[in-house]
Amino acid sequence: MGSSDLNLKKSWHPATFKNQERVWKEEQKHKEEQTKIEQMRKELAEERQLQELQRMQEEAGTKKRSNKLDWMYASPNANSGGNANNAMEDYLLGKKNVDDLLRTKQKQEVVKFIDHV
Repeated sequence: MGSSDLNLKKSWHPATFKNQERVWKEEQKHKEEQTKIEQMRKELAEERQLQELQRMQEEAGTKKRSNKLDWMYASPNANSGGNANNAMEDYLLGKKNVDDLLRTKQKQEVVKFIDHV
């Protein structure tokens, strides 16, 4: 008879190739995750350092802060009046036809042009 180890045939045994492969894959995932975390930490540190330098420049008065993204957070109809907003809502709700909206908009543009000239 053979003196083979019956434990090698068990699914839970750590010496089986399948379990060793699974452990190796998990270790690789962990390494990749750690490298990503480390990279994110470096990026965060660089970003914080850049913000600190910008803050120091603002305090010294050498460079003013520019808010270039303010337009992104403004409401979509901030420049136009509330009437246009109501007209668009009426259109979206099916209360108005597109042709009517275009005609009124064109009339408003003509009136503005005539008033301007």
